[in-house]
Amino acid sequence: MSNKKMDYRVNFRENGQILSIEITCCGKHIGEIRFREGESKTCPECGAAHTIKIQHNHFHLTRSE
Repeated sequence: MSNKKMDYRVNFRENGQILSIEITCCGKHIGEIRFREGESKTCPECGAAHTIKIQHNHFHLTRSE
C-alpha cells in the first residue's frame, strides 16, 4: 500500500459545511464521495476501497485493499 499515491481534497459549501471529498488514487482522479457515513469509492486501477467514517467532531478516511 505504501508505494501507491493517493490524495484527498475536501470541498466546502458557502456556509463552511463539508460537501464532499474528491479522491485521487494511483495518481488518477477516481471520483468524489458525499460527506456521509459509510460512503466509499473503489479505485479501478488497484481495487482499493476509500471509505469515510464520521465521528463526533472529526472524520476518518480509510483505504483498504
